[in-house]
Amino acid sequence: MIVALGVGCQLSPTHLEAGVEAPLEASELSLFLRASKAVYAKGEPLDLTLEVVNRSPQPVTLQYRTAQRYDVLIRNAQGQDVWRWATGQMFAQMLGQETLPPEGGKLTYYVVASVPLPPGSYTVTGVVPAVHAQMTAHLELTIR
Repeated sequence: MIVALGVGCQLSPTHLEAGVEAPLEASELSLFLRASKAVYAKGEPLDLTLEVVNRSPQPVTLQYRTAQRYDVLIRNAQGQDVWRWATGQMFAQMLGQETLPPEGGKLTYYVVASVPLPPGSYTVTGVVPAVHAQMTAHLELTIR
């Protein structure tokens, strides 16, 4: 079972429920965050996929201030950050860009969160920190 939820650019968000996209006018990009399942066992690594999809008929180029292209963070039911992929990572301080081909071009990032989470509900947030098009997507998971 794949659980997916995503949103488009913050400038023009797309709302999704259980992976079903609600159409949005003028949205060029969609961001999807997927987990391999909705419920994980305590201590089991979380397999996550973050995917940017170009919906426009033209190529779209994302600009970045650093070499970082994505981040994933996990918050507990109280809203406290309990894990962040970028923590402890080093990113070159240089401008960069990624170009997505038209009509379905994708950027896909895979993250395995091997963090000992106690049983409970968690919100996973995927982030693409592009300049002028920062995107976020959220996903609810349960640890048993």
